[in-house]
Amino acid sequence: MRMFTRLRNSNVGYYLYTGLVIAAGAASLVFFYFMVTGFNIGVYEENTLIGSIYVGGLSEEEAEEKVREQVDAWLDDEEVTFEVGYQGYYYTLDRDMMDFEISETMDNVSDGSSNELIVRYSEDARDQITFEINQTQDFMEGLEGEFDLDAMLDDVLLDAAELKEWSRHELSDYIIDEAQLREVVHETILPTPPGVDAAAVFEGIAASLDDETSFTVESDGTLSVIDTFGGELNSSQLNVVGSLLQDLIAPTCMQIVESHYNPSINFDHFTVDDYPYYGRNVRVSPHIDNDFSFQNTCRLPYDFEFFLEGGTLGARIEGLPYLNSVSVEETRIRIPHGTITVDDPDDARGGHDGKIVILTRTVEDIYGAVVDEQEIVFEYYPPVEEAVYPD
Repeated sequence: MRMFTRLRNSNVGYYLYTGLVIAAGAASLVFFYFMVTGFNIGVYEENTLIGSIYVGGLSEEEAEEKVREQVDAWLDDEEVTFEVGYQGYYYTLDRDMMDFEISETMDNVSDGSSNELIVRYSEDARDQITFEINQTQDFMEGLEGEFDLDAMLDDVLLDAAELKEWSRHELSDYIIDEAQLREVVHETILPTPPGVDAAAVFEGIAASLDDETSFTVESDGTLSVIDTFGGELNSSQLNVVGSLLQDLIAPTCMQIVESHYNPSINFDHFTVDDYPYYGRNVRVSPHIDNDFSFQNTCRLPYDFEFFLEGGTLGARIEGLPYLNSVSVEETRIRIPHGTITVDDPDDARGGHDGKIVILTRTVEDIYGAVVDEQEIVFEYYPPVEEAVYPD
């Protein structure tokens, strides 16, 4: 007992005693850590992902099993859709042609982070898919070799690595040389009404577009004549721009959102037969909130360009050609005028026939089937009755 007391009071005893206390404390901390963590030795840390699959808290074997099960379920799920296509025509990809490299994936997992689920196409699979898209899809006629299909398939694999339920890639995003495919889709010119100078309208257009004479309307984009040109052009000039644009987009897949027209013909300058604005008689007036606007419902962006030709204003659309065929049929129905009797002989005047003008647009797919038919313009010009004085 006396020896133990001496040892405790000596320097050696002090250090030995302190070491035992520290060791006991460390053991307590280790025990507490395992109590809190549940003895998670050999499992993945929190926030560990393989593709879109969460494997935090799982062992390597459990994680690999989970990945394999979810990949197999994804491959067997008939509701999952993977497509590539062009202008509304699509080719469905066979997901069974994808090779999921799960063992390689598990060898490269980094704890506590997002990890790539490795999936590839074999060279034979790429060749087969490329052949099927280029040679068996009707929408690809004349377009073989115009798209970077390898880049497209690489992006498809990125979606597969996330086990996405829906994937659609547009080949228009993978065009190798867009300039080679671009063309003038439609072009029109418009005689300027009396009192309106075409050159002045052209200059106002350029001023509105920051010294440019062209603009781009993206897919699903909308253009308003008042918003775009109203700051530089007066109402008469805006009428010309609206009429030109309506005539320009009529035989395309673009949709008129708002349009107004003047239902009377100026018979001092025209007759009912030579009136040049049927079907493109657009009235734009900021003062009464009459605008002309349209939406690019095509699946591609298009450029619009204005030009002067012999003192006449024109416009054209440039971009990738449509796959579908678009035609416009104009129907004109004459409305004969009658007579009215007036009391004052000074009221006697000549009559004029009226007109109903209807533009009907028909869209046919690449197989010749009508996929859309709609009346895009309706104009009614009432007859002017002939006034007669009774004898």
